[in-house]
Amino acid sequence: MAKSITELGVREAEFLARMASEKKSGFLVQDAVSFWGSREMAWKKLRLLEKKGWIDRIERGKYIVIPLEAGEERSWSEDAYLIANLLIQPAVISYWTAARHWNWTEQIPNVVYIQTTSRKSKMSNTIFGVRYEIVRVSQKKFFGFTQEWRQGKRVLITDREKTLIDCADKPNRAGSIEELIKAVMEGSQEISWNKLNTYIQRFPSGAVKKRLGYLIEKLVSPLPQEGENILKEWRTTMTKGMNPLLPAANKKGYFLRRWNLFINTDV
Repeated sequence: MAKSITELGVREAEFLARMASEKKSGFLVQDAVSFWGSREMAWKKLRLLEKKGWIDRIERGKYIVIPLEAGEERSWSEDAYLIANLLIQPAVISYWTAARHWNWTEQIPNVVYIQTTSRKSKMSNTIFGVRYEIVRVSQKKFFGFTQEWRQGKRVLITDREKTLIDCADKPNRAGSIEELIKAVMEGSQEISWNKLNTYIQRFPSGAVKKRLGYLIEKLVSPLPQEGENILKEWRTTMTKGMNPLLPAANKKGYFLRRWNLFINTDV
């Protein structure tokens, strides 16, 4: 965005200072109504401040304050993780975006994946040129986070072990099979095997254990003894049904009984 800076009135400056001081990614129309005393006045001031280049609309009813660092031309791009926090709550950075966060891929994802348990009518949005995809999961799949601070505000990201599990659960959100392979190869060097095992026993999907077990066994060498023991346990406790390695992919391939997987893509 690029807007010319203009002077602020005393009350406008007070409003911006109050909105910016909140420990959250942005503010809502309701916050403006509370400050200005009426919905009519709030909308009037919001339109004026947006025109002046002091705020910008993220989506209907949600705004961010453009900081002084944006300079006279008001050119600013907010941290994508903070935008994600504003779009929905709870919000956890996940899938391919989390894999990039852990430096398991050199590619920069063209999408920010947000995991949540909440409902939202609009599950995808493009803001400041960045595409955001909201993925709603069950409460049973919603765990395994770590927190970081961005510009003094808290954001949640799936930890290394949960990132691997999520990417194996929804390979289409891991970037590609190549990106999933990278995540397994890089992530296996950094994870806690005990935590991964605890998580996968808790995760309500038998397919994830098979996919992740197969990929780890095939790609990670040498595999530490702890990892060997865990994969052996997974093979003895996996579900009997046959699952595809890559959902909604080729119907051609072969069955691998060792992992009860239909191998329908090259690894």
